[in-house]
Amino acid sequence: MATFYAGTAFYRIEISGIKSDKLKSYMTQEPKLLNYQFYFDRIRLNSAHQLTATEEKLLGTLNATLQSPNDIFDTLNDIDLNFGTLKDENGDEIELTMGNASQFIQSQNRDIRKKAVDMIAHAHISVSHTMAKLYNTHVHSQNTITALRGYHSARSQQLAQNNIPEALYDVLISKTHEHINTVYRYYDLRKKVLGVEQLHHYDLSVSLTGKDFLPTTYEEGKKLALEALQPLGEDYVNQVKEALNNRWIDVAENVGKSSGGFEIGIATVHPYILLNWTNKLYSTNILVHEMGHAIHSVRSNQTQPVQYSEAATFNAEIASTLNEILLQNYLIKKYQNDRDAQIYLRTKSIATFLGTFVTQVKFAEFEQLTYQTEQNGQALSLTVLNQMATQLEHQFNGEQIVDDFPDDSYAVHFASVPHFYYNFYVYQYATSYAVASAIANKILSGDKQVLDHYHLFLASGGVDYPVNLIKSVGVDMVSGEYLDSAFANFEDDVNTLERLFSTK
Repeated sequence: MATFYAGTAFYRIEISGIKSDKLKSYMTQEPKLLNYQFYFDRIRLNSAHQLTATEEKLLGTLNATLQSPNDIFDTLNDIDLNFGTLKDENGDEIELTMGNASQFIQSQNRDIRKKAVDMIAHAHISVSHTMAKLYNTHVHSQNTITALRGYHSARSQQLAQNNIPEALYDVLISKTHEHINTVYRYYDLRKKVLGVEQLHHYDLSVSLTGKDFLPTTYEEGKKLALEALQPLGEDYVNQVKEALNNRWIDVAENVGKSSGGFEIGIATVHPYILLNWTNKLYSTNILVHEMGHAIHSVRSNQTQPVQYSEAATFNAEIASTLNEILLQNYLIKKYQNDRDAQIYLRTKSIATFLGTFVTQVKFAEFEQLTYQTEQNGQALSLTVLNQMATQLEHQFNGEQIVDDFPDDSYAVHFASVPHFYYNFYVYQYATSYAVASAIANKILSGDKQVLDHYHLFLASGGVDYPVNLIKSVGVDMVSGEYLDSAFANFEDDVNTLERLFSTK
């Protein structure tokens, strides 16, 4: 790939250097070039930041080296890092992994979930100096490229690639701080329901019903997915069936396998999905999430030429998150007369919002601070990173959650997040969640026009700038109204939980 990047670096410079009138005349002479008009526009969008052919070739050659902090992090985090073993609720000794951690962190036994959180935290803290050095190296290399290309910041460089206004990033953070008191309210409620004097990080995932709900095998998860995605129409559901029935999915956890869930689209075959299944409802959420990516890939590949077949990450997470929201709404409706189920599902809805939205905003603010700090000449030592993380933890958690880590060491909050190596990626989870929530609300209300526009969106790939494609589904991201709407849904969940716990 490094050889490929180096060998093809010249053509962007050549295209950027063509005068607009000359390019239009080329397309008049050869109409087939019109299929590449937006492709050319994207290249020329940031032509002022193109380097010389020699410099571009040099950066292309160094691409593998510049990516090495990410590769080293993945090797350390997925293969070499060992969390040890602990006993589950049945007394069985189990090896703790990032893949099965959720089943321990959600345990009704407080000692088990405390031990699991401590073991994961201390494993990352034990290599935190290495993790800090890796992250500092990565940020420094990105800031260096930013300076070479003449951007004022690494954030501006990343957002400019898709013509995304930087104000969108700032509004996301400011709006979250505006509404943060609702997060505090939920933590106060959780503390009261659990009957604990102090709320710790290991108390945030345990079910408030006192028991697990809807343990789900893979076969049961597939059935739930097909039922929950019915609002998207028969054609969509049939494509999901094709994926489930034709081995698109690697289901089980395995040694050396990356944790979490992933999807990659292969235009000439079909998408592939990686899961690490545990018999928890959480795994069904991951299944429908990654399936959203897969169907997005299929439809874009079927509809668009190769140059437009891949959607921008900014849009890709909408397709996956919307599926999770549909699953959540389906289950809430299905178990509407079951108080314990409602408590469980509302809690899970809140957990999704906190994890997909609020936590990602926190990470986005952390990432922004780290890049600014390094750009200003301050190395990102472990001490500096911990100071930033500690400050943000207090802002996002208030006084409601007790610090669990020694010496204010919040290394675990950055040392275990691979997405920090993807360059201003995490904020997109939050914006995508808010957009998906707005679209899902309209689809569930029976808005046929929005559903039709959403199907067109799934088939659009990267045929236009991300913000424009989202606007075509009826969501204006330049204003912050879609964020207020997402927080309104969150507050409704909190209000519902408060009512459910005030009545028996």
